[in-house]
Amino acid sequence: MTIAASDSQAAKPRILVVEGNYLIAKTVCDILQDCGFAIAGAVGRVESGLELLAKRDIDGAIVDISLNGCQSFPLCAELTRRKVPFCFLMENGSGAAIPPAFRGTPLVTKPVEASQVKSALTALVQPGPVRGNLLLQRLGDEDWAFFESCLERVPLHAGDVLETMAEPARYVVFPVSGVISLAAQVADRRIEVGLVGREGLVGAMALLDGDIAAGEASVLFPGEAWRVPAPALASLLENRRLRAHLLHYVHALMSQISANALATGRATIEQRLARWLLMAADRLEVNEVAVTHEALAQALGVRRAGVTVAMHALEGRQALRSERRRVRLLDRPQLEAAAGGFYGLAEDLYDRLVVNR
Repeated sequence: MTIAASDSQAAKPRILVVEGNYLIAKTVCDILQDCGFAIAGAVGRVESGLELLAKRDIDGAIVDISLNGCQSFPLCAELTRRKVPFCFLMENGSGAAIPPAFRGTPLVTKPVEASQVKSALTALVQPGPVRGNLLLQRLGDEDWAFFESCLERVPLHAGDVLETMAEPARYVVFPVSGVISLAAQVADRRIEVGLVGREGLVGAMALLDGDIAAGEASVLFPGEAWRVPAPALASLLENRRLRAHLLHYVHALMSQISANALATGRATIEQRLARWLLMAADRLEVNEVAVTHEALAQALGVRRAGVTVAMHALEGRQALRSERRRVRLLDRPQLEAAAGGFYGLAEDLYDRLVVNR
């Protein structure tokens, strides 16, 4: 599956990190470097940030709203005056009051996820219009203008339920970052049937003239998204070119769900685990996935002990390293081989239907 753009030969964007907690600041710096950014400096006080701005040029910043009880807005005002793009870092659900001048600023929530950081800063420091979602990114300017007026930018919090099986779907959602889990569910029995990131959309039934969700869609990894009310989409789909473009993705999504059914019925736990980690890494566009063995067991519909055994086997081949609540992919070709042919066919079809059409 083609998600990430090719690497630029230009110098790495220099990012200022403003965070009062040393461990969080270090984590953010590590993520930034893994995502291809350079660290212009890391400070824990407003005064230190202002001093650094006076000494060196930077391309962007990630700023904690509250620095040891002091608000960082004076530094944000200086960043704005210097026309340096920045995003806020804040506790999820903290309810911090943001002044009107900064209410359009992108947010990255704690605990920090690599996909959020990369998406927020890439959109800020790269030139040109960045729509975030790849289906929207591939629209021509005329179709985008037709679509844009109906879109609303919204946060995606881990655990948010976007669709409930057999209930009306209110929105069609185009993720910009994060990952959505699609699942089939009967009573308390649930199994994951697909993953959607910024390569796709949630709410495919609305494209098929339906208004009832065929399964559950919930946020697995937090991020942001564009959404459009399902009723408004009907008028947009009178544009035949736009409708065809979105239906090509629905075709690719059906292929992914079919591949998932095949893997569930015929693959070993180790093969399914390798496939899932590859799919999650594709959509997060990082080589580190923040997930527990318990969450993996729920996604795959197997016992936790089975996931642990499979993880150890893949670690033994040095395909990955499993740490507490985190899995780092070390050798992607080795992991693809471990998936035993259950990864790749649906991804190739996505490229044919959406990317290369």
